[in-house]
Amino acid sequence: MMNESGLAGFVAAPNGWRVAIASPGDSLILVVPVIGWVPIPEDSGSIMNSSLEPVVLFDNPQAPIISTVHSTLTGWADRSYVHQVLAPGFEVREMPEGWRTVEYGDD
Repeated sequence: MMNESGLAGFVAAPNGWRVAIASPGDSLILVVPVIGWVPIPEDSGSIMNSSLEPVVLFDNPQAPIISTVHSTLTGWADRSYVHQVLAPGFEVREMPEGWRTVEYGDD
């Protein structure tokens, strides 16, 4: 069943959910807002070994991207990976030494 988003089974995430994506080449963790969750087949390569995959928003002016985290990471050439999925009110923890955290959209 499709909904208004065009994604089968898409469920909007409550405000405050985020995913922390680690970028070893840049020594940073990029924190991106989660806008929803989409069910996926078990063997499709979920980032969390789960039947749910987070959908994220990169709100670039004139080129916004809405994508699953798995699709985003497989499209990036570096070795980025999901460091942590953050529930509302939680912050990044156990960061590698010397790394920094950047909220998506902050310079």
